[in-house]
Order: sequence, then C-alpha cells, then structure tokens
Amino acid sequence: MKKFYLAAVAAFIASTLEAQPWQPQEWPVLTKYDAAHLQRVALPLGGIGTGTVSLGGRGELRDWEIMNVPGKGYSTVTDGNDAPFFAIYTRTASGKSATRMLAGPLYPQEYLHCEGRPVNHHGLPRFRNASFDAAYPFGQVNLSDEAMPIRVRIKGFNPLIPGDSDASSLPIAVLSYEVTNVTDSPVEVAVCGSIRNFVGKDGRESTYDWKGDYIPVGAKGNVNEYKENTDAGLRGLYFLFAEHRCEAFRLG
Repeated sequence: MKKFYLAAVAAFIASTLEAQPWQPQEWPVLTKYDAAHLQRVALPLGGIGTGTVSLGGRGELRDWEIMNVPGKGYSTVTDGNDAPFFAIYTRTASGKSATRMLAGPLYPQEYLHCEGRPVNHHGLPRFRNASFDAAYPFGQVNLSDEAMPIRVRIKGFNPLIPGDSDASSLPIAVLSYEVTNVTDSPVEVAVCGSIRNFVGKDGRESTYDWKGDYIPVGAKGNVNEYKENTDAGLRGLYFLFAEHRCEAFRLG
C-alpha cells in the first residue's frame, strides 16, 4: 500500500508540475482537520535542502525558514505587524463588495495580550469557517463565509517526487487559490499578496523597542526588481540583498 501510494504521488506531482496553465483538479486526501484543530497544523513547502515556508491550517503563511537557519514561528516581522499574507476582494453584480484575509478565524485565546495583538493580522477580517485536508506532500485549506459570495480552496504542495532527488530539490513552494462562485450571478474577484523583502533578516539577530517588543533586524539596502520571461510565460518580483546579490523569493 505504501509503495503504491508513493508511486501515485510521484506520478501525480510530475503531471502537475508539467501542466501549463494550472488547471483545478481533485487532490488526494488522507486526513481531515476541522476548525477546532488547526492552530498547530502546518505543511512545509519547499524543495529538499532548500528551506521552507509553511502553509498553516487556516491558510496563513508561517515558519519562514529560507535562509539556512531554523525559524519555527518566525514571520519575518515583529508579531502582529506586516507579516506576509494574501487577501481576496469580491464585488457582486449588485455592487456589494467585500474583502477578507485568505485565512480562517482566530481562536479566543489568541486575543489574550496586553495590547490585543499577540498574533499576526489580528485586526484583518477573516473567513468564518476553515478546515484542512492533508495527504503529504499536498495540503488544502478550505475557506467559506456566509457573508461572502465565494468559497476558496488554498492548495499547496512540495516538488517531492520519490526517487527523483533533482526534482525534489527544486527551490520552490507552490500555492494555488481556487475560487468558486456560490451565487447565481457573476462575481468580480481579485486576489492580492503582500510580502516585504526581508532578505538578510532571518530571525537570529534582533533588537527591542521601548516596550520590549522583539524586532528582527538584518535586511539592509534591499532591492526589488520586476522580471518577466515571455517565452516561459513567467513574471514576478526578484528580491535582492544588495550587498550580496542574493535571491530569496519570487512571486509569479
């Protein structure tokens, strides 16, 4: 059974990586986590030996470990402020608009803090319902909200192909946001990602402000470049640490 599953995983990922453009399809599911059991769920994304960022059980991006040091819990910024995230905007045919962070709700204990912000993006509106479907190296976050005209499935996976070390070591993390209209009318949808260029800031070095808040440091003179390869149909942002010309992350 195990050998059969690994072979099926290898074939499925190989076909997915070769598919252009991305096409929605059903992914395997071995375990389901409901809304009460998502706080510690995280699927690491990234090739073998290339570092990882994790897709959290509620859709958040967490545990940024892409600069050769452990970073469990590291969000690239001071907790509660400006961590990387994705959001969605919808507008119905009647003109009603809404915006949500692409993540599930916080738990009550996550609001317990003297400043009311112990977790990232505590003040952003979120989806009310979330669940996580797992079948490593695949992970799917299901988001819905009675006040939204859509539901969203966040799909992330590693380039893991058992027996193929070269393909399994590609330095990529793949995320797809599949949006389904649950109404009978057209809905305008836009998905937006927000991430700072934090190359050189890996969480090891820090300072503290006058309140005693931990502030990671290290990014200095960073440069962002827009790049496009029309032949390959790729475009995105090239994040550079100016002093060492070191690539860290690309969106596109």
